[in-house]
Amino acid sequence: MDYFKKTYLLLVLFLISLVGCSSDEGSSNLSLVVTDFQPSYNQVALKWKLERPGGITIESLHVYRTATNDSGGFLNWELIANLPSNETTFTDMDVPYNLQVTYYVRIYYTRNNDLQHEMLSMDAEPQVFLRDFPTFEQVPFQVKQDPLDPNFFHILDKNGTGYLKKYSASQKAITASTTFTNGWRMNNRFHILNNEIYLADTAGKISRLSANDYHTIATYNTVISDNLNAFAVDGDRIYYQDENIWNYYTISTGVSTNGHIVTQMDYAETMDSNRFLFLFAQQGSYGFNINGFSPANCNSSDCFPDYTIGPTNPGAIPVYKMDPNIFAWNPTKQKFITSYEGWVMDMATLQPEFKLNSITGKQYFQFAYDSAGNIYASVQGEKKIHKFNSSYQLIETITTKLYPLFLMITNDNLQVIGAYGDVDYWGFWYGNEFDFNVKCAVEAF
Repeated sequence: MDYFKKTYLLLVLFLISLVGCSSDEGSSNLSLVVTDFQPSYNQVALKWKLERPGGITIESLHVYRTATNDSGGFLNWELIANLPSNETTFTDMDVPYNLQVTYYVRIYYTRNNDLQHEMLSMDAEPQVFLRDFPTFEQVPFQVKQDPLDPNFFHILDKNGTGYLKKYSASQKAITASTTFTNGWRMNNRFHILNNEIYLADTAGKISRLSANDYHTIATYNTVISDNLNAFAVDGDRIYYQDENIWNYYTISTGVSTNGHIVTQMDYAETMDSNRFLFLFAQQGSYGFNINGFSPANCNSSDCFPDYTIGPTNPGAIPVYKMDPNIFAWNPTKQKFITSYEGWVMDMATLQPEFKLNSITGKQYFQFAYDSAGNIYASVQGEKKIHKFNSSYQLIETITTKLYPLFLMITNDNLQVIGAYGDVDYWGFWYGNEFDFNVKCAVEAF
């Protein structure tokens, strides 16, 4: 980091020398020195000392700033303050959330005995605010809290080859990482069971990883005819949907059994042994239900469910508002929230209970519950997070520096993966809409 900082400062000094109108090599009695530099998340305070001999007129005093996450990129300097010549302090109350934020103070002056009144300049030494936080080249596909340790979050990104990263909220750092073969195939939400992560690609390859350090425990290649677009794990079986057909893979034998049951579901999750949640989001079907599949009835290509429990009033389920990409359970798993409108579904009645959008009129990107049942919602197109209590009252608006996307709530604090540009998401239609080429970072408050 010291070598990087020195290299960065040399680049900054070189560029500043190019920006100035002209310099005065004979102004040895004139000095401009930063005497105090106090950076923080919310503000950066600078203090300087200006000494000038007689015969010098200070025409203007400016403070410039540049912010970047790229040490080799072009520095775009921004004038953020035009101050009186006798001013000696400035506080930036709108600090960009970047890895490097650099400031310098510049004076423009003339000599009183110069008949041409040539404008000269002098700069104080640049001051660099260095942060250290994880960044992402594009919006991650899925972020899931570790069920055994709420301090950790698993982040799936489809960028490039695709990778899975483990983030520690206490260390504010990535502690484990693994890559895959083709990131664009990682279009299924992964599942965590018994401290293991099951992650599938659309070609039918399912990776079984340790949730601790991401070492590969096993790899399963299911037989598919089209695309694997949903899967769930239960005991010795991996149930998976190949386009519209419900199949299963036996882990102990490595054999895929192709079924005949049409499901048209877009997301599956194991609730407990032989019991699964199905979420329907496209293809003319919508809603959700609970299905039972056990080896007793599902033991051949005729894989029939033990039972199916659906909503008593299917017409109450909002059309095209179930969304596998926006999905969060409450702490007791009695409710889940989905859709950019914030539909809360009750698992006891299999009916909608509330819509957060009806309170605020806002469109949301993701939701997360805390241990008390409060709901945090990242507002699309705004640098805000809404907090609702368990009675669905808006009780707090949290301001962020980035556009908030994925909410990471621990027992101690709130952190968020935010974007440097606006991200618009209008829902799940065909399963490939959740792909945004916008740079992101972890924002810790």
